Amino acid sequence: MINIIDTPNPESKKFVFDFDIVESGSKEIKSHTDCEEIIFAKKIWETGLAELIYIDKDFITIKKNIKENWNEISQTIIEILQNEVGPNFKKLSFQKTNQFKDEISQRIEEVLNEKIRPAVAMDGGDIQLKSYKDGVAEVMLKGSCAGCPSSVVTLKQGVERMIKHYVPEVNSVTAVNLD
Repeated sequence: MINIIDTPNPESKKFVFDFDIVESGSKEIKSHTDCEEIIFAKKIWETGLAELIYIDKDFITIKKNIKENWNEISQTIIEILQNEVGPNFKKLSFQKTNQFKDEISQRIEEVLNEKIRPAVAMDGGDIQLKSYKDGVAEVMLKGSCAGCPSSVVTLKQGVERMIKHYVPEVNSVTAVNLD
């Protein structure tokens, strides 16, 4: 069974499975070449309906093309997912790209993992630390967070405030990929 959940981003929907589809990591797909051997992602991309696909533990977030209407395209996406992702689906595994060595970055990652990511995942997105230097933490917003109208407010009033609370060395948090 696949549940469709609205996200704070009106252009994105979260498609939630009742079983895990990812063993480790996550993946954001922004082009056909990013699909690699992920059949359902290739098929969704080939429809021309999506401009971003984000795959995580038990959900897929799809950001539709701006010209499309969710009422008209949801069934097509559901059919592809039902045909390609069943209970015998071989779980995907994605490699984590950043392994930070400095103590401050590791503490920021800990706050992201324990306090922030679970809430962001509920909305179909993710946030990852890209770098930390001179009091500034740079993050990347993924999934439904990418291009979300409320992402700037969430970043400054939620994420930045929490990271600064737990890691006082951080003066600001900026997103490197705000649309």
